[in-house]
Amino acid sequence: MTIPFLITATLAGAISQGLASPSQPPPTAAAALAGELALVAGVDEARAQRHVRELVKLGPRMGGTSSGERAAAWLERAFSAAGLSVEVFEDSPRWCHGDESWKVTLISGPEQEVLTGAWPWGFSPASSGEAPLTLELTSATPQALLATRPPARQRRGAASDTSAPTPAVVLVDGDTTLDGAYPVLQHLRAGGDNPYPVFGISRPTGQRLRAALASGAQVALRWSLETTIKRAAPRTVVASIPAREPAADAPQAAAERRGHILFCAHGDSDAGGPGADDNASGEAVLLEIASSWAAAIRAGKAPAPAREVRFAVWGSEIHSSGDYRKRCEKNGQTILAVINYDQAGYGSGADQLNLEPDDLAANVPLIRACLAVLADYRGHAGFPARWATNKSLGGTDSYVFSSSRSFRRGARPALTLFTSAWGRPETHPRTAGMPGHSWEDNDRVTVDYDNYYHSAGDTPENTTDREPWNMGWCARVGLLGAQRWLETLP
Repeated sequence: MTIPFLITATLAGAISQGLASPSQPPPTAAAALAGELALVAGVDEARAQRHVRELVKLGPRMGGTSSGERAAAWLERAFSAAGLSVEVFEDSPRWCHGDESWKVTLISGPEQEVLTGAWPWGFSPASSGEAPLTLELTSATPQALLATRPPARQRRGAASDTSAPTPAVVLVDGDTTLDGAYPVLQHLRAGGDNPYPVFGISRPTGQRLRAALASGAQVALRWSLETTIKRAAPRTVVASIPAREPAADAPQAAAERRGHILFCAHGDSDAGGPGADDNASGEAVLLEIASSWAAAIRAGKAPAPAREVRFAVWGSEIHSSGDYRKRCEKNGQTILAVINYDQAGYGSGADQLNLEPDDLAANVPLIRACLAVLADYRGHAGFPARWATNKSLGGTDSYVFSSSRSFRRGARPALTLFTSAWGRPETHPRTAGMPGHSWEDNDRVTVDYDNYYHSAGDTPENTTDREPWNMGWCARVGLLGAQRWLETLP
């Protein structure tokens, strides 16, 4: 398919389906599309893969921990190497946890087996010991409990039952990925006063242990966990590309060109696991956008953007984005729009790109700009053949902005681009007036999922190495959608 045909066919179809609007740039010519391709020519999926692997090697990257600090330093170097100016901000202190090392061993007579798949839940205290494994606590003697979930006193928001016996350690086999192969990682109560550690294990391991205990086998558990739990300040890395200078005959435009568009992604693994898809993939996407855009400007293949462009990797999801928004509001810095990336590197179901949310009026112009890019480049190497928009589902950093008074009052857009959401497939009612799926027209929209979401299995081998093109899609569509939208601003 030639580019001219692609333009006339897809743009006409987009306009007829309501995917383009009079406020968007006019139908693009072949030369304009060629210029856009030069802008994204530097996006490199193989490099994004490497970046994910390097970030995962640094640890869970939880804000305020040693691995979080290593990740912030790594990101500062990476953005600087791409030619961007970089600042590192210390956010407000919060409770943080970092698991340094652990080992869980089963003992049955002379036999010993290390449970290599066991993974600590967040805010599990440092601990070590050995105790008999049981399905029910029966005495004050230290026991290791195997349960589908921790006792109530350990769970966030649960009522405490101080009369129940206290285990020395808990293995949880009731919270796993859909296939049961990996434990899903949760957080205990934030703080340093949890009385015992909790380790997640896979469903098959739990079934095997339950069968052994039911048969009367004597099984003991030996464990050790070194962890840091403290109040500390996460570090957020912010890089920027400056706006182009106004024309010499329009000096008044300088004052009008205030504000910046923000690309962002949380840098912590959120659950304390490896965090490849959630969310080293989002970090890698930001680096690809920044690197490609800056390189095109340096090479003279693209002008500087119409407004300043910033890239923020949050030290802690939600917490750090809230601090950034408040800091900008306090300093009189206008955030014009937000494009957030979260789970941008894999999907267990169909290959597709999602844009969320499409049910906020302020988001529609930016969504339409991205949809026009998708339509223009459908069938083109490096762009998805399938995409969807969906209504507000919550849970990502974009909502920290869209729910704020300043964004609501200024009708500013805040989107999340992703290729999977959470750990279960879901469908949701279609937003009236929005396109939904690119490949079908019905009243419900399917949102892809990641089987390894928030689990010990969220590794590059399971996720981003299997579908590296997802990160390329997200980078190209977000970059070109933002660039087109910026050019519509006065």
